[in-house]
Amino acid sequence: MSVWVGLVVWCDGERYWWRTGWDALRKRVVYAWHPALEPVRAARRVALRYTYLRDNHPHSELITGLVSATRSGDEDVR
Repeated sequence: MSVWVGLVVWCDGERYWWRTGWDALRKRVVYAWHPALEPVRAARRVALRYTYLRDNHPHSELITGLVSATRSGDEDVR
């Protein structure tokens, strides 16, 4: 399930998985996981990652413009 840009969570029946970063030395993605038997705790960890991404990775100019236009009531968003 896509939660936010850069945050996709999936479950293989045993674990929830999501990407947490990049290991430049090994040139590979770093993942976090949590046991599927603890969905509430997994959701809490995913929520923390979501908050981090929202706070540290702002919207693109296009999305910012669309959000601003929508909040101001401008119907003609191009």
